[in-house]
Amino acid sequence: MGNASGKIDEEDTSGEGSHVGYYAPGAYAEAEPMAHSPSNSPTRYQQPLLSLSPQVPAARPSEVMHFHNYDWVQNTIDYRDAFSEKLNPVMITWSYGGKQVAVTGSWDNWDKRQPLHRSGKDFVILKMLPSGVFRYHFIVDELLRYAPDLPLECDDSGIAYNILDVQEDVPEAPESLLEFENPPSPVTSYNNESLDDNDFSKQPPDIPPQLQLTLLNDRSSAVESQQSLPRPRHAVLNHLYIQNNQAQPVALGSTGRFLQKYVTVVLYKPSRR
Repeated sequence: MGNASGKIDEEDTSGEGSHVGYYAPGAYAEAEPMAHSPSNSPTRYQQPLLSLSPQVPAARPSEVMHFHNYDWVQNTIDYRDAFSEKLNPVMITWSYGGKQVAVTGSWDNWDKRQPLHRSGKDFVILKMLPSGVFRYHFIVDELLRYAPDLPLECDDSGIAYNILDVQEDVPEAPESLLEFENPPSPVTSYNNESLDDNDFSKQPPDIPPQLQLTLLNDRSSAVESQQSLPRPRHAVLNHLYIQNNQAQPVALGSTGRFLQKYVTVVLYKPSRR
């Protein structure tokens, strides 16, 4: 489960979000330049809803680097099933005081603001999000804010956003293989007899159906439309495949896994005439 939270350095004695003792460059986002921000920015929240009182200007990218003492929220490359998309639970936490706290983000194109629920001194919300990278803002007492100790970036106009990197949780080993053990070979199968013609005349065993699922011979619409491909099955990893096409150059492919990412390498060579 993902987790995004902001930590407070000094306790707010008044409960007001604008009086907490962590005033640092970038703690507030500048309100007026939001009117000139790109179309995907949360512009609807700087109208009469927001207070346009003087604020600390948004920090430049070079000034916010000292806030990057954090661990990125876990999760991966965006893998989708054929017709559905898996949602991942993500906990978002605000720990910088205030009376009313909400969150808005690019996960719904900045369409809605959702209130956070008070939990002790913090405000929290649990969201179900697909895999991907999202921008989001906190709205604290009608002011756009961001947590300086969480991942953030600035747009071209200098407005700072918190960043949420949601990745799908991929288990290290399928549960069905954890208890799998190879059966011992029978003792009678070991001997010193030489192989005869009958041994070489036997047809090789059929390839398991799981190993026939390779991207080299796949003509699915996902490949042609350059959409995200489904996650490869674990059975096809670390095998060498050859494309079944005699009229074109020979294509050799192999798929490997690195942590939560899958990489397919394809080697093309001219076919022999």
